[in-house]
Amino acid sequence: MRFTTIGRLLSILTVSLMFTAASYADSITSIPTPSVWDNQSGSTLTINSIDSSGLITGTYVNRATDYACQNISYPVTGWAYGTAITFNTIWQSASESCNSITAWTGFLYQTEMSTLWSLTISGSTNASEIVRGTDTFKQVKKLTEESLIMKK
Repeated sequence: MRFTTIGRLLSILTVSLMFTAASYADSITSIPTPSVWDNQSGSTLTINSIDSSGLITGTYVNRATDYACQNISYPVTGWAYGTAITFNTIWQSASESCNSITAWTGFLYQTEMSTLWSLTISGSTNASEIVRGTDTFKQVKKLTEESLIMKK
């Protein structure tokens, strides 16, 4: 009889932990996926996915004036946790290389992402050579995956 009570308690505990873990994975971030974001320079961040650990995958298209590597989709990786976000890209593609890396870090508030960024050029030898700035990304749209079966 006592074994049955302990078994039931263990079963309830196991089920509770499973739901808690699933809930935690679903709520690791409040950043919608997939989604598209434009900044004040017209550049576009696309967040394709954020996995249960917060790992971000996506792309970035630069359209900022006075910077090279424009209108090319570069891969983005990063992390999201709650409303906090950090992501980066290496400005290297088959068609153009800017020999640099940019990292953004910031937060989501309502439908805007406020970020600080740092651009580091390969071969730099001093922290004063890191270019810094700010970007505010506004959500353009939340992408939805449509079933090909549903399309007519």
